[in-house]
Amino acid sequence: MQALLFSQEDYYPPESFYGGGVGFSQMFLFQNLGELKSFEMLGDKNSFGFDLTKFSSPFILYGGEGFSNITEKIRIGGFVGTNSIMRTKKTTLFLDKNGDGQLNVDNDEQASTYTYDSQAKISLWLSGATIEYLFPVFRGLELSIGSMFGLGRLNLNIAQTAVSPSWQNQFIPAFKLDSTLIEVTDENLDGTITDADLSFYEENKIFSGTSRKLTGSMTSVSGTFMNIQPFLGIKLQLLDRMGLRLTIGFNTGTITEEQWKTENGTPITDSPETVLGSMALRAMMYFGL
Repeated sequence: MQALLFSQEDYYPPESFYGGGVGFSQMFLFQNLGELKSFEMLGDKNSFGFDLTKFSSPFILYGGEGFSNITEKIRIGGFVGTNSIMRTKKTTLFLDKNGDGQLNVDNDEQASTYTYDSQAKISLWLSGATIEYLFPVFRGLELSIGSMFGLGRLNLNIAQTAVSPSWQNQFIPAFKLDSTLIEVTDENLDGTITDADLSFYEENKIFSGTSRKLTGSMTSVSGTFMNIQPFLGIKLQLLDRMGLRLTIGFNTGTITEEQWKTENGTPITDSPETVLGSMALRAMMYFGL
């Protein structure tokens, strides 16, 4: 009888304590970021032509997480994680003499020495504070309901390279800007100085005479958003100072119109709204109580 009572005390009721833990955490977002509404150009055959199915789902964020009980049934914490996914495409020109769409060297078909490499990289960074209400079940086992509130940053980087890049050609200025102020006069030779002269100068003279030697280009844009993730959680104490935490919820965030920026921080005034929303699963191996 005494042994039975001790056995029951080990599992029920739960023991009240104040503790916390830290550890490695992964977040799985079940959304294909390559198919976001504002990224249509990635898969457009008349644009970059990437295979969007290759931007796999789930998107996995790697990071760290910590938590601490502030009362018997209220826990606070924080999460931060990041990751990138990159896809490449190589294009080669060739003479299709027999019209079959295939490069046949045996039929004297010749491939061009020019190759065109395209690379798309999508990066996501998330951070947030968490708060949970706990429902102890047994000693070492808890259920919880809570939410994460924080900031996120989404970045899209597209790089294109033609032929074999050379070191010297990497540092050719695209614009001929040798002064902070450039005077524009009667550039179109119509006898008057008007806004048309500015347009003429921008279209015909602003580019460097050597910019045609550029063998590549890179575009990098990013947007910051408020991230919210309500979730249900379970915490299982496996050893005295180690355990497992799992949460499942829905992650949402919106980069509003005109909030995308270039790499140097210049706002893109006609940028569209970008909505992130997907089921989210977090798994954490923690050290602590």
